[in-house]
Amino acid sequence: MRYHKLEGATLVNHFTLHHASAKNDGRPFISTCVPQTVHLDLDCIEITHAAEWQDKDFVEKTPETPNFKLATTLNARGTTIDTITVFRVPEGEVGRFQEIEIQIKPLRKGIVGGKTQASSMDGVKFSGMSSTTVPEEGLMDGEPGKIFYCDPEDDWWDKKSEPYLQLEAYIDEDEFNSLLQRLSVTSAPIANGRLQITAELFENEVDATLSEPWHPKQYGLLMKGEKTLYAWTRARADRIQIDYRPVAVPRSPTATIDEDGEYQPPTPFEPVSAAAVKKIEKHLKNIAMTVGIGLAAIFLVLISR
Repeated sequence: MRYHKLEGATLVNHFTLHHASAKNDGRPFISTCVPQTVHLDLDCIEITHAAEWQDKDFVEKTPETPNFKLATTLNARGTTIDTITVFRVPEGEVGRFQEIEIQIKPLRKGIVGGKTQASSMDGVKFSGMSSTTVPEEGLMDGEPGKIFYCDPEDDWWDKKSEPYLQLEAYIDEDEFNSLLQRLSVTSAPIANGRLQITAELFENEVDATLSEPWHPKQYGLLMKGEKTLYAWTRARADRIQIDYRPVAVPRSPTATIDEDGEYQPPTPFEPVSAAAVKKIEKHLKNIAMTVGIGLAAIFLVLISR
């Protein structure tokens, strides 16, 4: 794995990593943290309603603005074919993940997308064959969504026992409410769930150059500073799709004409065939015979005492 061992590596900034190994011309191999597209398959899809304090960073408050509002979250568990390795420099790998806990929330229009509404295409000139130092502020500056690495050690509130990744992403309020309404009006079972996200993640320039879009990717998530139980990177939910399996509706019963030309009204059930009736009668006779023999045997035992 690319971020398993990082002895001799140098962190230029929080978005650019120089590895200890170098090219023939002496330039070190580079990993850059740029917007990456990650696809997730969803299961355990749930909707949660709560009363929630309004974050002053995301709410334009006036004297009439309530401190709390009813909040709804779409929750799920996502799995990906890619691997996200949480790492520190120079220690290397902290944890490796292919599952992410998903939380998607509504947010007022104009916040999602940050300052530049960056996509994976914005990172092309900083990665692969053209790898170079990424700006200090990164390419998704201002994006409210994040992927968190959490280690629940000594945290009584967190019910998990092992480290995990969690995505907290946002959708504009109007579209989120419309999506929620559509999810709530059907009783059909869920067939599939999919989520496409854009997240600032490290990728080695060799992988960025040679891998095809369908290849599993090896991404890195940097644990900054002295933190050992917590790390994060910016992320955005680009597309969420939930597929339903249509509920089969039985055909309405219809009237028929039998062999004698008699009208037979529609029946709400399938009639039992004559052969099936004979099998049932035979089975009942066998049961009656067995019960009769058993009762006779009990009677003989009783009178012989």
